[in-house]
Amino acid sequence: MVSAEPRGDYSWLFDLVAVDPAVRHHALDRHQALLAAASDALHLSNGLWAAHHRSRSGQARLAARLDQARADFRWHQAQTIHGPLDAFRDAPDDDHAGRARWAPIVALYLRWEAEYPDEWGAPESWMWSRWGTKEVLLRRLDRGGIPETVRPQIAELILAALRRPYRCKDWLYASLVRQLHDSPFLHEVGMLTSADDPLVRLRAQFVLHVAAHPEQTPTRTSWRRWLDSAA
Repeated sequence: MVSAEPRGDYSWLFDLVAVDPAVRHHALDRHQALLAAASDALHLSNGLWAAHHRSRSGQARLAARLDQARADFRWHQAQTIHGPLDAFRDAPDDDHAGRARWAPIVALYLRWEAEYPDEWGAPESWMWSRWGTKEVLLRRLDRGGIPETVRPQIAELILAALRRPYRCKDWLYASLVRQLHDSPFLHEVGMLTSADDPLVRLRAQFVLHVAAHPEQTPTRTSWRRWLDSAA
């Protein structure tokens, strides 16, 4: 089902990556409270749905409560980071305005994981699989293109992924390199080929290989094959 276009002020979400811990934790508490309210509404909705189909009386009253619980869930969930992320996920590839509108929240989401993984990964911070969400968004950026407004942020996130210990779904960043042929980014990648960490050097070399062969789609298998050939 396609998500409804979210409405509201989402500027406060950027405080999730604020340098000031007090500001960041205030935003985190707000986000987690909205998710908790959405979760409560979802559980109520599920219970009412089961009761609605078991009951032989009071159907209209149960249906009204079920509708309200579902509306409460949708509203609270849409006020979290999931609302804009779902809108980006569901936007058609040719809806450039819609994708550009929500792309900064996508970059925020990925930056949140990069800079504050413990807060990002806390059980209270998510209703659905956070790794699944990361995978979906990176694939959408690959398929539909990286909006111009977030290209510098995505380039920085790729560099961060190259430098750090591997995290789940990081390999999907490699596909995005094919869209970032500007020399400053590739120069930064080239500098990593001289890094002290041998794994960082290999990753950087592979990324340069991907950039030089944009017709090839990088996968975990192609990475292993490239390693074998490099050895």
